Amino acid sequence: MVSSLDRFQSIDPALLDINATDRVIDLGCGTGRHVLEMAKRPADIIGADLSRHDLRAARYLLEIMRRRGEVRARVHWLQTAGERLPFKSASFDRVICTETLEHVDDDSVLARELVRVLKPGGILAVSVPDEYSERLFWMLSRNYRTHAGGHVRIYRRGEIVRLLRDAGLQPYAIRYRHSLETLYWLSHIAFWSDWGKQGPVTRAFRNLLDSQRSRRSRIVTALDDIGNRVLPKSIVVYSRKPLATRGAALDDRATIEVRAVPAPFAVEPPQPRLDEARAPTGPLSLIDELRLALQLQPEDQKRRLIEVLRSSRFALMREVQDLGGEQASAPRTDDGRSVKEVVGHLIAWERWITSALDEIAAGAREPQIMSLAGYPEGISRYGSVDAFNAASMAGARERPWAELLTESDAVFARLIAAAERLPADLLPATADYYWPPLAGTVPCGLYLLMSQAYHYQHEHLPELMATARSA
Repeated sequence: MVSSLDRFQSIDPALLDINATDRVIDLGCGTGRHVLEMAKRPADIIGADLSRHDLRAARYLLEIMRRRGEVRARVHWLQTAGERLPFKSASFDRVICTETLEHVDDDSVLARELVRVLKPGGILAVSVPDEYSERLFWMLSRNYRTHAGGHVRIYRRGEIVRLLRDAGLQPYAIRYRHSLETLYWLSHIAFWSDWGKQGPVTRAFRNLLDSQRSRRSRIVTALDDIGNRVLPKSIVVYSRKPLATRGAALDDRATIEVRAVPAPFAVEPPQPRLDEARAPTGPLSLIDELRLALQLQPEDQKRRLIEVLRSSRFALMREVQDLGGEQASAPRTDDGRSVKEVVGHLIAWERWITSALDEIAAGAREPQIMSLAGYPEGISRYGSVDAFNAASMAGARERPWAELLTESDAVFARLIAAAERLPADLLPATADYYWPPLAGTVPCGLYLLMSQAYHYQHEHLPELMATARSA
């Protein structure tokens, strides 16, 4: 029988039996593969990880899902180490910890902490690398066993079960997963020595495994199921915490429960008051999101617009970041521009917005640099927006693609830093500008953030999506 569980998921929701009122924490959530899957059902979920970079990626992916109307859970994110969680004992109905125990120095401490925050009768699902594939990797590759952030131990199948029993749990199910990932890592070992970076073979294999066609293929899933009987990548153990633990004392180290930082848009926002006096029937469009932001208080308004800006750029860049230099340099758009030219053009405008925000921070109600957006004075160096765009695209054509991507990330980071340090009450206190997409005026400070999000999502994302698919 072919498994109905997506190959990317280690944890089977059917074995977790999550209810709408349950509180769930995924410790070591990474970029959120299990959180995002669970978010399709009602629950209260926390994704926790030590990596801020991974949490940001997970948050953006959640926002994409939310815009598609796929999110039904309340989702929060928390950056933390697992050995000392900032929650009361017995706070969660379900706890997930995948591919994490093999990284920590003292796995028994982490296991006890997971059990501490789990309610009596609750379920813990843990996955670690299976011993047979792991021993093979360690034997074949010194890089695999010594690279920074790598695995510090190999679990025998009985050892992981024993670890959970010693922590006070009752294991009740074992599953084996991800045999195709075993093949991927073997290809990494065989064909690419620069560890942590993909070579041509590993990139092609990764793209094949990640493609929607492959993930939906019953044949590929059947092959994965067969491989799981031979050389799985992971072993998954499901355990239940007894309703009463004889002689156990609660650990009161965390006497005050600390709320995780809410993910942007995790809670359904109120419907925006649209000019057309209608309520949207589906997921909110970007324009409706921006109209809604105009109704918020300054601090919430600033936070929301920054997150919209981040998620819009993330959606755009993920379509092109894996292109090669030749692909990025070739004419791709209907008017003959290359991806390099589009990205160079975006970098120029990100710098422009950063400068304008800095002017507002210095007390300007109407930044002088705003004249570049088509207002009467213009800027003598360029004379017009078209000249500014042409210069930025011409400069990008001559530069290496990898260098351009690195600069794009750095410039965008400076833009976000400028927005985050700007006092929120200064944004709506700036001069009004008429902005056609909203069919009305908007304070200049808000316009700067709104227009760039629109720039990413409406003006360039559709053409770059088409570019990535054709490439």
